Amino acid sequence: MLKKYSRLRAAGSAWLFYAVSTFPALAWDSYTVFGDSLSDGGNNGRYTWDSSRHPLYDEILAAKIDQSLQPSNNGGSNYAAGEAVALPLLNADNNTSNQLAAYLAARGGQADADGLYIHWIGGNDLAAAALNPQQAAGLVSNSAFAAAGQVQQLLAAGAGTVIVPTVPNIGAAPVLLEAVIQTGLAPVAGTALAAAFASLNGQTTPDLNSRNQAIYQALYAAAGEASSVTAVRQAIADRLFAAWQSLSEQGSALTNRYNQLEDDRLAQLGGNIVRVDINGLFSEILSDPARYGLSNTAGMACPPGVSAAVCTSATPGFSDEQALLFADRLHPGPATHQLIADYIEAVLNAPAQVVALDQAMLALSRDARATLDSRLQQQRHSDNPQGSLNVFGGYAGQHYDYAANLAAGDGNATTHNLTLGVDYKLTDSLLVGALVSGSDDTQHPSSRFDYKLRGWLFSAWSELAFLDNGWINTDVYYAFARYDDIQRHFAIGPATRTEKGDTDGKQLGARITTGWDFPLGASLTTGPTAQYALDYSSVEGYSERGESSTAMRFADQNYHSQIGALGWRLDATLGGINPWAAVSYNHQFGDNVWRAGGGLKSTQTRFTRDTARQDSNWADVTVGANLPLGDSAAAFASVSQTGGLSTGEQFIYNLGVSARF
Repeated sequence: MLKKYSRLRAAGSAWLFYAVSTFPALAWDSYTVFGDSLSDGGNNGRYTWDSSRHPLYDEILAAKIDQSLQPSNNGGSNYAAGEAVALPLLNADNNTSNQLAAYLAARGGQADADGLYIHWIGGNDLAAAALNPQQAAGLVSNSAFAAAGQVQQLLAAGAGTVIVPTVPNIGAAPVLLEAVIQTGLAPVAGTALAAAFASLNGQTTPDLNSRNQAIYQALYAAAGEASSVTAVRQAIADRLFAAWQSLSEQGSALTNRYNQLEDDRLAQLGGNIVRVDINGLFSEILSDPARYGLSNTAGMACPPGVSAAVCTSATPGFSDEQALLFADRLHPGPATHQLIADYIEAVLNAPAQVVALDQAMLALSRDARATLDSRLQQQRHSDNPQGSLNVFGGYAGQHYDYAANLAAGDGNATTHNLTLGVDYKLTDSLLVGALVSGSDDTQHPSSRFDYKLRGWLFSAWSELAFLDNGWINTDVYYAFARYDDIQRHFAIGPATRTEKGDTDGKQLGARITTGWDFPLGASLTTGPTAQYALDYSSVEGYSERGESSTAMRFADQNYHSQIGALGWRLDATLGGINPWAAVSYNHQFGDNVWRAGGGLKSTQTRFTRDTARQDSNWADVTVGANLPLGDSAAAFASVSQTGGLSTGEQFIYNLGVSARF
């Protein structure tokens, strides 16, 4: 038994599996990995075939976040090592507790608050449990608690974001098939293993039923090495298949218990834990491997008895008949490492993608205010008597460039807004009014994220003229929106997956603007302006509708904008036309980082992602004009361009008409 466990442990929990697109948004200052042979970049070996030519999942991620990842034995930050366990009792010399201690000792006990970490362990612990049935329950519990305790220690030392993958189902690894053949056909184990995997590697396993059939055929081929009598051979194959099924079910149960116990403990820790459900993805790949570019999920490329750490495509007996999930009895092949990396990236990026929803709330208010500002400019140059009632309406839109803005990344969006308002000249110097504004947009912040927004805004406002040349405007508003058909797209290998959801948002805001006009002649005035605006927006958390390994839940998003602006205006009267221009310098006193949190629906933890830090200072240049359309009607329009700003609207435009009664 101990000899079998040693073989399992040597292979590492790496059999677990494998799988990555780019990390936009805020980058990490460092990248550190703890684990076993799944993550080992060379401390004890590199466990996939042709490993000198193929990156492992964690190395693929390193390239995505512009980090280098080298084995700790070479002075790097990858402490993972083949044969490592979570529970030091199982291997006092090679465990993640020692890995973590070595890392912290080198840093004076402090982890990097702006670093990204991976802590992936448990496969070797499960192997020990599977081969020690009497102690299995205790080993699984103690190992799961040890792993979660190490994550807690890492967080307590100040670690920023910690990725903690689930352990894939050991019950589906070729190692159990090997164990059944070696135990059940001991006298001919060598030739039986060769016959079994020659049969297995030559078949396709497009679904779970086909997989089971292929495994039975492989055991039948192995039984042929013990007897050429058909009835005897059949009986041996039936017995071996039953033993494999029992062992596989036990392995699955142990895997599920380990993952659940660790998940329960992690959920109590708090901290920024990215729990990624590799086991869930593993199950989906077993059910439909062709979708992920694989054709065989039961065999292995390396011949029996040859570790992936030393196996190459030139090794005698190497199998390339099928696109194989496994490199050897425990370790994934290169394509599977890519799938793992893609999956982790999709989960890690998701909260940073959905911050585009909160920005859309602010876009709704900016559109309505653009129409209102044009109307107020028109009003200052009109001759509306006390008691006059005016109705106005307008269209406003914005064009966004998200390229340097959000994790959504590479797209742009255009908003469309209609406003209908009414104002009343209460006195010769005081105008009051109200408006309602609506938006109905389909937005595509990137090729990987889009949604539909339907929103309404209600505003009340006033304008007061004083001392002939001065004016002051105030406005308050409330807005709400419905986000329908939110779609998050991502690739896992050749497969494109989409998760969908919907939610609601709301926003409150107030603003005060003042200015003074110095006359420069009969038809020209100029003067300073000042503005202060407060906006509070919120998008409700929501869960995506799917139940797959990639379906996520997202927390509420809240954003506080507090912008002060100083500017200068120029107004002219050319016949009946009133052209004007304004420039302003703006400073954000409120939040300058967009933040969203989330987690997988299949797990209990959650984490947050920040976008890149937003600009705190920028300039706006606006030009517009008012045009009379008769004695009681007029048109207005304006265009505004932002300069020195990478974080929102780039271009705002509006046009409208008003009528006096």
